[in-house]
Amino acid sequence: MSQASRLFRFGQFGLALPQRLLTHDGKPVRLGGRAMEILVALLEQAGELVPRDALFARVWPDTVVDESALRVHLSALRKALQEGGLDGAIVNESGRGYRFVAPLLGAEKPAPVAAPAAQPAAHHLPTGLGRIVGREETVEALGEQLPSRRFLSIVGPGGIGKTTVAIAIARHVRVGGAVSFIDFAPIGDQALVPSAVAAALGVPVTGTDPVPDIAAFLGGAPALLLLDNCEHILDAAASLAERLLGACPNLMLLVTSREPLRAEGEWVHRLPALQVPAPGQVLTPEEALGFSALRLFADRASAVRGDFAITEGNVQALADICRRLDGIPLAIEFAAVRVDILDLPTLAARLDDRFRLLTKGRRTALMRHQTLRATLDWSYDLLDETAKLVLRRIALFRAGFDMESVLPVAAFGAVDEVAAFDAMTDLVAKSMVVSDMSSGRAQFRLLDTTRYYGLEKLAETPDAREARRRHAIFCRDLIADPAAAWEGKAPREWIGVHSRRIDDIRAAIAWAFGPEGDLALGMELVMASAYLWFHLSLPNEFLGMAEAAIRAAEGTPLANSPAQAEVLAAYGHALWHARGPVPAMAEAFATAVRVAREQGDLPLELRASWGIWAQRILEGLYEQSLADAEAFQAMIGSVEALSNEQTGRHMLALSYHFMGDHVRGRALIDEVIARDQDPQRANHANHAQVDGRVAAHSLLMRLQWFGGEREAALRLARENAAETLALDHDLTLCYGLAIGSIPVLLWAGEREEAALLAARLRYRTRLLGLRHWEIWAEGVEDWLAGRDRAPADASLMQLEFFASLGSEAGATRLIEAGRLEARSWMQAELRRRLGV
Repeated sequence: MSQASRLFRFGQFGLALPQRLLTHDGKPVRLGGRAMEILVALLEQAGELVPRDALFARVWPDTVVDESALRVHLSALRKALQEGGLDGAIVNESGRGYRFVAPLLGAEKPAPVAAPAAQPAAHHLPTGLGRIVGREETVEALGEQLPSRRFLSIVGPGGIGKTTVAIAIARHVRVGGAVSFIDFAPIGDQALVPSAVAAALGVPVTGTDPVPDIAAFLGGAPALLLLDNCEHILDAAASLAERLLGACPNLMLLVTSREPLRAEGEWVHRLPALQVPAPGQVLTPEEALGFSALRLFADRASAVRGDFAITEGNVQALADICRRLDGIPLAIEFAAVRVDILDLPTLAARLDDRFRLLTKGRRTALMRHQTLRATLDWSYDLLDETAKLVLRRIALFRAGFDMESVLPVAAFGAVDEVAAFDAMTDLVAKSMVVSDMSSGRAQFRLLDTTRYYGLEKLAETPDAREARRRHAIFCRDLIADPAAAWEGKAPREWIGVHSRRIDDIRAAIAWAFGPEGDLALGMELVMASAYLWFHLSLPNEFLGMAEAAIRAAEGTPLANSPAQAEVLAAYGHALWHARGPVPAMAEAFATAVRVAREQGDLPLELRASWGIWAQRILEGLYEQSLADAEAFQAMIGSVEALSNEQTGRHMLALSYHFMGDHVRGRALIDEVIARDQDPQRANHANHAQVDGRVAAHSLLMRLQWFGGEREAALRLARENAAETLALDHDLTLCYGLAIGSIPVLLWAGEREEAALLAARLRYRTRLLGLRHWEIWAEGVEDWLAGRDRAPADASLMQLEFFASLGSEAGATRLIEAGRLEARSWMQAELRRRLGV
């Protein structure tokens, strides 16, 4: 057939070369001259790669243009073909050229020359420019298993490194024949999948179904096909895989996809993220290199800035960056290129804006791998509308969650419970949600980057407020029995389960007091979560939330309501631990008592009354504290709660002790300890939000000391300190060391032991911002160092302790405060010093 009479037919299109006439269903299609010349060049070498330089030489023989000119005319050509129902006919091989992959129809194209039998060929794999980091064992293990498995799909979320690992496996495995790489990313039409494979292999196609031609070409020769990016053409890829494997006994298939193909014989390997340190784990630069995510960052950062090194000054920021990026290699590489303008602490601080920050992928990468957002857009666009909706809603979960958590938050409006179940199945399959069955039941989580993306998408929708409200209700209901917690009924398992929800609770409270929030719901959340914050030794953080709730309630029906009174009572307890006997503490407890009495809420009145008693103790008003303790005892007759009875006895014992009546105090604390021998209750918190056993023993050792049982007191001081440290609860540590063990050790002259405990107390209290408890450690360390200067913000109770050590500064301030006349355990000592 001569060139002059040549006619190409593809899809519903025809192209007559002499006239340069493109038709669709017999009707002319308008196409510019340069776009037409590109189409002719591609059709003349259909199925073969046409290099970019060849296209430039043909279309612009006498002109120098940049690549943008080629892209413009290719875009016009692709648009014309797409409008005629032929999508994905032209594919780009990054950095190399273009290929026409749609099948050519009719007999008017010259008959192909018969292909020789397939011969072992060179590897046709993309050239890898970067070193593989952290995947060496995976590559080796999968490469050894592939020959016997034959069909391996590497599955995982976008950017996890599926293609990198697959190419490395293809290089590693012993094939004994041809190795070919086919990238399906540019293929938008599943019908073109077999044609794309035929084109990549150079297989002439004789009919409308290329698969028999591909199978005949491969025959029985050993070969490996790497089918990359199959998540959007799953059905076609699955069908192709089954047909080729059935026809070609020595063929191996290596597939990458964000979702399994679910084809017969498929063996799925879900590629995990790179290793990152645990939150809070302290690392040396040498230890950092033991984590593959950190090694990858260092490797890529060194390529950008030759002097980059992991140092003591940046290692923790590096760990934070890689952990917050979920160990996803693509995200880590995006972050690493920023070291040319940002130090690591600054980079870590800016990760909340990661979708704008992490945008500098390799220019030669696929478009969806050139920004972090584009990577997620690709996966998101493959979801159906219900799955998209559920993903947006579950992005509200900051931590892991189960299906029971999903339903109240995501199943509303257009999504019922069945649809939510189906959507979750789809999201797990497509690697948008991580599933963990190790505990025996399905636990889910979103990668942090996916969660941020989902939240962005949620903010664009009209159901965002309702979803956030439902998430806040879920958090409230999760911790909806604060009374039981305050009464010491919640076991440690309750804390373990609910502490994992702390970030969800933070987010829910922040939303509730925000511009689109729900004030009443926020008040309920603060009230219900109080016990959790205290058990996690975070009273300072709780103070901020409680203050926000109190301010928000001003001028609303919630002011002076029972809900606000509950918050005020908890607020007072937090102030005690964080700041000591400040006026706001007394005001909070007094208001809570008043509202509780108006409402007839005796449990609340007891909690707030304890706070008033505690303030008197700290202020050295011991006789008034005794009256408060007696009133507390009188109130609890109608409240059947062992913890209230124990608390009342403990209050009386402590008041008697500080008044100097150690005999009465000892009798009462012995009764408390005798009644609290149930090991299931030993670690329950009391009204002070510290371990009840430790609190009781802290008082007992003091009473033993003043009762002349010095050896028993010293022994208990050491035992109680060990138990306090073992409990791993900072508020209990503060109470047990400051009130009990450190004083007795110092009175006994055990300065070194006391100094070690004081150092531990100082470190933890500074870290948590617990100034009231830090004062104890500060005063002890000053006295041990020979600095007689009681802290300026010390309470009278604390000054009495410093004076008991021999501090003249402490004694002087007590005398100035008129403590000579006050009934106190230190009254006799002060009088002795003044000779009265």
